[in-house]
Amino acid sequence: MVEQNAGADPSGHPKTVARFGRWPSPFSAAGVASAKISRSGLQADGTWLFWSESRPGDGGRQVVVRDDGGVAPVDISPPAVSVRSRVHEYGGGAATVSGGVLFFVDQADERLYRSATGDGLAPLPLTPVPPAEVSLRYADGILSSSGSWLICVEERHDGWGTGHRLVAVATDGSLRLVPLVDAGDFVAAPRPSPDGSHLAWVTWNHPHMSWDGSELWLADLVESDSRIGIARPHRVAGGDSISVGQPFWCGDDSLVVITDRTGWWLPYRIRAESLDERDAAIPLVHLEAEFHAPDWMLGQSTMAELSDRSLICRMHQDGQDLLVRLRPPRAGHDDRPTGTVAATEVRGPGNPSGWEVEVVDQPCVTITGVAVADHGRRIGVLGSTRTTGTSVYEVSADGSRPARLLTPGSAGAIANAADIATAEPFVAASEAGPIPGFFYEPTNTSTIGPEGARPPLVVFCHGGPTGSAEPAFDPVIQFFTSRGIAVAAVNYRGSCGYGRAYRRSLQGLWGIADVDDCTAYAAALAGAGRIDGTRMAIRGTSAGGLTALGGLVRSDRFAGAASWYGVTDLEALALETHEFESRYLDGLVGPLPAATATYRQRSPLRHPGDISGAVLLLQGADDPVVPAAQAERFADELSAHGVRSTIEVFPGESHGFRRAATIEACLGAELEFYRSLFDPDGTPDPSIGAGTAGGIT
Repeated sequence: MVEQNAGADPSGHPKTVARFGRWPSPFSAAGVASAKISRSGLQADGTWLFWSESRPGDGGRQVVVRDDGGVAPVDISPPAVSVRSRVHEYGGGAATVSGGVLFFVDQADERLYRSATGDGLAPLPLTPVPPAEVSLRYADGILSSSGSWLICVEERHDGWGTGHRLVAVATDGSLRLVPLVDAGDFVAAPRPSPDGSHLAWVTWNHPHMSWDGSELWLADLVESDSRIGIARPHRVAGGDSISVGQPFWCGDDSLVVITDRTGWWLPYRIRAESLDERDAAIPLVHLEAEFHAPDWMLGQSTMAELSDRSLICRMHQDGQDLLVRLRPPRAGHDDRPTGTVAATEVRGPGNPSGWEVEVVDQPCVTITGVAVADHGRRIGVLGSTRTTGTSVYEVSADGSRPARLLTPGSAGAIANAADIATAEPFVAASEAGPIPGFFYEPTNTSTIGPEGARPPLVVFCHGGPTGSAEPAFDPVIQFFTSRGIAVAAVNYRGSCGYGRAYRRSLQGLWGIADVDDCTAYAAALAGAGRIDGTRMAIRGTSAGGLTALGGLVRSDRFAGAASWYGVTDLEALALETHEFESRYLDGLVGPLPAATATYRQRSPLRHPGDISGAVLLLQGADDPVVPAAQAERFADELSAHGVRSTIEVFPGESHGFRRAATIEACLGAELEFYRSLFDPDGTPDPSIGAGTAGGIT
């Protein structure tokens, strides 16, 4: 494997020259697997910040954590309990904290519980055991102003199908449950006003997803210790071709909601005196930027209010996230939209009489949560930098204090930070228009490739397909780049973060436009001399698996494709998947049965003889989104047509692998798969499971 010594690392030691894909790496499969700690659900309660995080080494258990003044986070959920909801299968919003009391969903039975943090007592169940043959799931809960009720989403599975409604659950352990909203196919984001007089929520109906068309509703809320109900429900924003999200009550009793009415997800405000009016929302800014993201998981919260009534928000623009402060109009001015900028990274038309936009200094390029504690004096940011995984930071709105990391160890334990490949924005030209994405060049302080050679490439296809590739640190990408394999993360047509028009540009074209964009992106990198165009592979997770496998059907550029719990049969997906996505394909492909021929034409399962490369299938046995039968049928078809393929099915895993042992096995299998494509004469590497990256997240 080692050919010669040439060049030098930053310390002056000579670098080893080795074949691409076989560089010694500080990122082991075991280390990356343990590093895949996901953090979500950032929230505040009084002085403290709280969030949820996964524990891959503990079977993927989800734990609720409280910051402790930056010393060491403290687990506050009961030991051995996994706090996770399965509403919409993707969950989210499984825990809320108020007054030192934790309300949570236990993954084991999906019931709601109450637990006083630190009292050592057994959690108190709040919802009854459901009848036989019925499954009840809860999520996105928030306390009413009196604290007597937890208002949340209920998902019911029974012999009639699946239904969703908003319910109020008594917090005293009496097991009382009161239905509040039972209209619409889906409901989310119940938000009672601080004075307890109103309830806002989001709803949408098939065949829409919430990011295609959804509505903000409002009703009078009447509650006491013994009863609760709503009156005069009415729509106030949104519609069939408008998406809304994140309703948020401000201290002046106005309601802020994010909507893409202009083609971009921007914050709008409904004054307290206009709450009864339809479409009374006024935009706070006019920008080509996104303040929201698709609600794949419940409980998205990237906006909070500071003590001076300004709003602190995550804003996505030009491929990365910024933290911005929206200052209200000065005295004597009405609410009028503006793009005024105090830190000029933000693009938009100026209007100095309205809300002003200031960029707040903080380290993250991807932000998934924003919360404000201690009466607006502490700003918590959940996000990732280019060199560290998802962590929690405390930042100051005026930049007077440097950002403080609240999750010690998140930066990881690697020998040299210079071994990390960082995202380089790269836009590929195509006949359909520009394709944004990120290129990761192979990076290793001790090793370089042979002189004059170019590295092989793996194209990463994100899931969704209404998802996105972000420039943040991902240990899986580093696992490959540190070994001499380049990575391209493509935001093909349909990706979020670039406005509604781009997000909708995949409508009717899934399995075509996404595949062609990823293929064109790889070709552009080869044309630019960045990679070896004769040694390329493609991989994807979930919906990205369909894109990756489609790359072997629609082109012969790729030597192989790796699919993690990916879609192989669109028709089966539409007929067998869960309720949340059961009509998703109506827009992405076409309504059934009229579009049956299209579904079959775009399904890799139907074209095993057209597959132009090798295939690796990694699948969870208990996957309700893309059932394991899809991968198994596809593997049988590939075998029957003489296509080289490998399938590995993991018992106990669902859609999105959570166990460290599973992730480690998959990464090892995937690396050897690429080596067999790019460097088939090399010897197997027994050190894949060894390394020093165990602390990286």
